[in-house]
This record gives sequence, C-alpha cells and structure tokens, in this order.
Amino acid sequence: MQFAFIRGRSDLRIDASLSRDDTEVVYATVATDMAAVEAEFQRNFTTRPVIYVFAGTESYTEGFVRIFGYPLATATFVAENSVSFFEPSLRLIAVNWAAVGERRPVAAIRHELTHLLTLDACSPRCDLVPAWLNEGQARLAEALVPGGDWRLVRVRYEAASMAATGTLIPLNTLVSQLSWNALTDWAGYFKYQESARAVELLREDVGGSAPIARVYERLRNGQNLAQAYAALTGGSFNDFVAALPDRMRAAVPAGQGLIAVAATSYLVYGFPPTSTITLTVSGPRGSESSPMVISPFGSNFDTIAATRARGGYTVSAQTESGVFTVKLRKTDAGDASDIR
Repeated sequence: MQFAFIRGRSDLRIDASLSRDDTEVVYATVATDMAAVEAEFQRNFTTRPVIYVFAGTESYTEGFVRIFGYPLATATFVAENSVSFFEPSLRLIAVNWAAVGERRPVAAIRHELTHLLTLDACSPRCDLVPAWLNEGQARLAEALVPGGDWRLVRVRYEAASMAATGTLIPLNTLVSQLSWNALTDWAGYFKYQESARAVELLREDVGGSAPIARVYERLRNGQNLAQAYAALTGGSFNDFVAALPDRMRAAVPAGQGLIAVAATSYLVYGFPPTSTITLTVSGPRGSESSPMVISPFGSNFDTIAATRARGGYTVSAQTESGVFTVKLRKTDAGDASDIR
C-alpha cells in the first residue's frame, strides 16, 4: 500500500492513487475541521491526529487488516458498515474516500476528529460520557460543517418525525457503547439523528460561546451529565429528557409533510411507521409513480437519480389524507439512456 505523507498539525497518509485535486481537498478539509473541533472543546489536539485516507472500499478493508490489526472478518464488517472510522485504542482515523469524497462538503472527517478530541476532553472520567452524547455530538459536528445545512435539516426533521410518531429511542438505553452498537438497520441510522438533535438542544440550554467545553470540564472533574446539566443551567436533567419530544416536534411544521432537503433531494416525515404511500416523480421526460414504504421511524429521505435529465422536477407524496408536493431542479445533464 502506497501513501503520500503530509505532515503539519496532522499526520496525513493519503492513498497515492488519489488525484492531486482530491489530495488538496483532504488537506484543506482536515485543517478546517481540526480548527472547528478545537473551538468546540476550547482545547487543542495534544498530538497530531493520524489519518489514513484510502481510495476505495478494497484498500479501506485491507487497511483495517494490515494497519489496524483487525481480523479479516472484522475488517470486512467495519468497511461495509462505515465510510470513516476512529479506533480509540490506536488513536487512528481511517477514511474511505470513494464513499465520502462526492458528499460535499466532506463531513465524515470532522465526525472522527470529534471522537478523537473527546477522549482528551473527558480524561480521566471518560466513563461519565454516555454514548448518545459522544456519538450525537460527532453527528452534529457533521451537520454544522459550513455549506452542509441540508444535514442539519435532516437531523431536525428526522428527529421531529421520531417524536411525532412515538418512535424516539429512550436515551437511557443509549448510555453504554455496547448498547449503542447493538442497534443496527434503521435504528442504527436514526439513533444518530435523535442523539444529534438532543445534543443540539443540550448546547442550547447550556449556552455561552462554547457549551460543549463547559460540559466536558464538569465531566472530567467527576460530575455526571445530570449533575453537569443542573450546575450549568439551573434545571433538572430529568426535565430536559422529558421535554425532548415536545421540543423536537416544535421545531418543524406539525403533522405530515414533504420538504426539499437539497437541490435534488427530499424528505417525507411524520407518516405512520411502515405505512405505504404513493410517490410520483414528474420531470422533463414524463412521470413515474411507485409505492414507498415508510421507515419504522416515520420518515424517508430520497433523491432524484443522478442519471435523470437536467430540468425541473415535481415530487408528490399521496396518502389517504392528501397530497404533498415539492419542486426540485436538477442542473447536471444526467444520462441520455435514462428515459424516465
């Protein structure tokens, strides 16, 4: 395996097969993300973060075996179920560039850097950090990357949909990392959205220019999260948890809905879990309708296929109670062979 080594405030090891342009994007992204994470915690990385950037899934998997020391079965599982990864025991970060490079702005590296600096910020009482706070903060960090507002929209609407449909996962079941890791499939995604929204509301309550730094100062001095919350806000942590469903619902329009998330993507929310609606996509080359089964958490995200023609699109979600419509515009040419 051949890497280009770039040393500065980070120790970057970038797959030599990546283009010069991609290498420059990685370098700039890491520099910006390090500064943002340090500002969040009000502390600097004490050692240079070591980040391996692999060109694709094959080398990403191989890296977990040859560099991280994982058994092949473990490496394959991790590679198939992640786009980036932080190994706490080694303090190493791995990134699958093929999986994250097109998702601009790139956010996965900031997620992992947040995990890395968390270990320093909570020491010596990292046992007091619940998994939902650790993971939710890293997901929220992705949503706060400048230019990635659509990620924050998804966090807020998907968490609100969970609250509206009564499918929020109790935070007290997301305390240990073992319990967190046990949730897979749909729950494996929505646990991040719910936790990120809970962390956003926690930051709002704590207030100040660096609320997370204030929380972690209390944690590393031996206060648990409930005690830290009470000391910093004057309120009860139990009341904070109890109010989360109402606060999450209040952030978005009530009831069912369909919204544009980004230029060519959309989200249906607030629908009965596992129910079926009819989705119609109308564009320059006609209309196409198909059933959509709603997720077990009441919302679904989708996008206009990249192969479809350039032009305006109308997306409609039809239910027994009515029709919801949103307009999108695709600016790239697509594929002439896609006649939809």
